[in-house]
Amino acid sequence: MLKNLSPGGVLLIGALSLTVGWLAGSTVSSSQLAQDAATARPRPGPRPLGSTGSAAPLTQKLHERLETQAPRTPSVGRNPFVFGSRRAPTVARQAVESMAVPVAAAPVLFTPPAPMFKLSGIASSQQEGATTWTAILIDNGSMAFVKAGDRLSNGFSIVRVEETGVVIVDAAGITQTLRLP
Repeated sequence: MLKNLSPGGVLLIGALSLTVGWLAGSTVSSSQLAQDAATARPRPGPRPLGSTGSAAPLTQKLHERLETQAPRTPSVGRNPFVFGSRRAPTVARQAVESMAVPVAAAPVLFTPPAPMFKLSGIASSQQEGATTWTAILIDNGSMAFVKAGDRLSNGFSIVRVEETGVVIVDAAGITQTLRLP
């Protein structure tokens, strides 16, 4: 009879067998669970919140042992979490530190602050036969058209405007020359 079965029939018989086995196992396990809940002792694991049951005897013994023993300190070795006491500096280090000669600080030369201006261009104009030069400066982010004698921000003023650059002076009298790139 098994020789005459088609592959679809074999699959059908196998699927039915698995279904019947699964159903039989689920009914047996649910009835077994009902019996276990009524007669069995509590399962190991965490207790529900609010329960007042006592800890297992082994757990109580462990707690007692931990309370009576002094905590062990780990030995100093290659353990990165254990720190030893500070060591006194070696004699060689002390000798080198005692031989160190204090070095006098070099005098600080005053260098004028870099101007906050950028020379963008120079323009010229003819008036009554004389050439007048006008510099185009970027003064702290704003564009200014300046001639000799004009005042800039931070106490700077224009000394002269030439064909290739501008000479400016600050309030202390220090001159600086800005040239076209």
